[in-house]
Amino acid sequence: MEIKLKRAVELHSQGNPEQAAALYADILKTQPGHPDALHLLGVAETQAGRAQSGLAWIAKSLAANPHQPVAVANQGNAYLALNRPAEALASYGRSLELAPDYPLALFGCGNALAALRRPAEALSNFDRALRGAPKLAQAHLGRGRALLGLGQHAEALLSIDRALELRPNHAEAYLERAHVMSELEDLSAAIGAYDRALECNPALAAAWFDRGLALSLLGRHAEAAESLRRVLEIDPAYPYARGARLHAELQIADWTDYPASAPDILARLERDERVDFPFSFLAVCDSTALQLKCARQFAALQPAAAPLSTGATRSTDRGSSRERIRIAYISADFLEHPTSYLMAGLFERHDRRRFETIGISLREDAESPTARRVQAAFERWIAPGRRSDEDLARLIGDLQLDIAVDLMGYTGEHRAGLFAHRPAPIQVTYLGYPGTTGSPHLDYLIADEFLIPENRRRDYSESIAYLPECFQANDDRRVAATEAPAREQVHLPAAAFVFGSFHGTYKINPGLLDVWARLLRGVPGSVLWLLGGRPAIEDNLRREAAARGVGPERLVFAQPEPYPRHLARLPLADLCLDTYPFNGGATTSDALWAGVPVVTCSGSSYASRMSGSLLTALGSSNLAASSLEEYERLALQLAMDRGRLDGVRAALARQKSSSPLFDTDRFRGHLEAAFSAMVERHRGGLPPATFRVPPLPRSTPGTVS
Repeated sequence: MEIKLKRAVELHSQGNPEQAAALYADILKTQPGHPDALHLLGVAETQAGRAQSGLAWIAKSLAANPHQPVAVANQGNAYLALNRPAEALASYGRSLELAPDYPLALFGCGNALAALRRPAEALSNFDRALRGAPKLAQAHLGRGRALLGLGQHAEALLSIDRALELRPNHAEAYLERAHVMSELEDLSAAIGAYDRALECNPALAAAWFDRGLALSLLGRHAEAAESLRRVLEIDPAYPYARGARLHAELQIADWTDYPASAPDILARLERDERVDFPFSFLAVCDSTALQLKCARQFAALQPAAAPLSTGATRSTDRGSSRERIRIAYISADFLEHPTSYLMAGLFERHDRRRFETIGISLREDAESPTARRVQAAFERWIAPGRRSDEDLARLIGDLQLDIAVDLMGYTGEHRAGLFAHRPAPIQVTYLGYPGTTGSPHLDYLIADEFLIPENRRRDYSESIAYLPECFQANDDRRVAATEAPAREQVHLPAAAFVFGSFHGTYKINPGLLDVWARLLRGVPGSVLWLLGGRPAIEDNLRREAAARGVGPERLVFAQPEPYPRHLARLPLADLCLDTYPFNGGATTSDALWAGVPVVTCSGSSYASRMSGSLLTALGSSNLAASSLEEYERLALQLAMDRGRLDGVRAALARQKSSSPLFDTDRFRGHLEAAFSAMVERHRGGLPPATFRVPPLPRSTPGTVS
C-alpha cells in the first residue's frame, strides 16, 4: 500500500494529477479512511479542475485526522479555486494555528487577501512566506500581484522578475508581467509578455484573453479576434470572451460570425453567463432589462470597499447652505475626445458664485487645443497619475466634495472600482457611458424624459435626474475650420446624393447595412460616406455592400481629420443616417450643428434613444423613426424629394439658434439646478430619489424658476 502511495505522490509531483488521482482512489478502495490518500486525492481533484470534489475529499481526510496543517491549507486552495476567498482565508488561518509560519499557508493567505481586494495585507503575508521560503516562486509572484494592486509598478516588476529567475518558464509570471505593462500603458511590451506566457503554456486561456484585449486597444482588431477565438477553443465558457470577440470583429466590419454570435450572446446572458462587457453589449442588444443584467454582472466584479469617511461627511457637517457646492468631474477623456467637445463650454460657464469645479484628469494630453481649453475652464485641475483605486479614492476624498461626476462609466478607461470606496457623498454617472451602470455606488444618472421613458425606469439602477429638453451638453462655441473643402477634395461625386454616417464601425451591423444598401439602390447614383482610415474596414464594408447588390465604388471613406476640419466637411453630406441599436451622441449633434438632417431609429434603451432626444430638443422629432422600416422609408422619401429635404435643412438652420439644444448657458442652468437638488436632499438626510428639473424661463437664462 505504501509503495502504491509513493508512486501516486511521484506522479502527482511530476504534474500528472489525473494518474495520481486514480491511484489514490485505488488505495481508498481497500483503506477508505486513509487520511493521506483522502487528502491527496482532494488535492489532485482540485488541480484537475474539480475543486468541489477536491473539497469533499479533503473534508473526509480532516474528519479522519483534523490535525493536518497541510490538508487544511489545501482546503483553502480548493475554496480559492471555487472563488470563495473568505472561506479560503479562514482555512489558511486554521492551518497557521496548527503550524505557525507555515509558508504555504502564509502564501495562501496572501492569495485569499488579494482576491478579497486587500492588497496591503496580502503583501504582508507574502513577505512572511518568503522569510520562511525565499525561493518560493509563487510567493514572489503573489507579492508582485499585491504590489500591482497597490499601484507600485516598479516594485511589482522586481518581484515578478524574481519569480521568473526561480522558474524561467513560469507562464503565470509572464502573464502578471504583462498586466503590469498594460497598466503602464506599454501595450507592445504587454503583448510580448503575453506571447512569452503562451510559449510556456499554450493552453493558458487568461493570456489569450488579455492579449486579445490589449490588441484591441492598439487597434489590431483582426489579431484580437483571433486571440479571443483561441480562448473559446480552450474554454467555451470563458467570461466575456464571446462578447469581446464579437466587438473586435465589429470594429472592422467582419460579420462572418455575427448571425450566430449575436443571438448566442443574448441567450447566454439570459442564462446569467458573463458573456459580454456592458459597453460592447450596447451595440448588440436594445433590451434595457438585459443591459441592466449585463451591467450588474460587471458591477458585482468590482471590489467591495469600506467607504472613506473624509468625503462622506462633508455636506452634512457643513453649517451654511450658502457655501459653494464643490463638484469634481472625473475622466480620462479631457483631451481630443467627444466628451470634451460636448462639455468644454459647460465647464467654462459654471456659476462660480455657487459652484466650485475641479477637473480630475486620469489621462494627460497637455498638447492638444481641447485639453488646454478644458483644463483652463476648471478652478482646480488635478492629474493624479497612475494610482490604485483606493489611493485615488483617498485623494478625491480629501477634496471634501459634495458631488463626484463620473464621465466614463464602463468605457475603455473606466475606473468603476474607484466609486466603490465612496470618495464623495453624492456620485453621479453622466454622458460618457450611455446606459445604466448597475452599480450600487452610483446614486444618479442624468437623463431626460425622451431618453429614459417612465416605463423603462425600472431597468436603471440609479435614481434619474431628469433634465428638461435634453440630457446632452453641447458647446455653442465649437468652431469649424474656416476653409470648407469641395466634394471633389474628399473624393465625393459633385452631383450625387450623399448619405453620410460617421459613426464608429462597431455600431454598424448586417441588418443596418441591409437598409443602407436598399437606400443606395433606391436612389440612383447616390453614395454612402463613411469613416475609414483602415484598409480592413474599407475592404470588409465594400465586400458586404457588393453582396447586397451595391457597387463598391458607392462607398466613399472619409479619412480621420482634426475636429474643426471634420466639422467643416460635414455639410457636404445631404442626409446623415444614424446607427441602431447604438445611436450617435456627439456624432449626431455635430451633424445637426453643421446643418445636416439626421434620420434615426429610436428603440428602448438610452443608447438607442440619444439621437431622438437631440432631434426632439431641436424641434425635429419627425426625423426620429420608431422602427427600422419607418427609418428606411423616411430616409428614402427625403432623398427622393429635394424640395422637402431643402425645407428640413432650412428649418434646422432656424432652429439651431432658437432651440435649447445648442444653448449652452441654458443647459448649464438646468444641470446646476439638478446638482443643487441632489445636495439639498443629501443635506436633508434623504436618500437619492428620481426627480425632475423644471425648465428655466426663456427670458431669464441661468436662474432657477
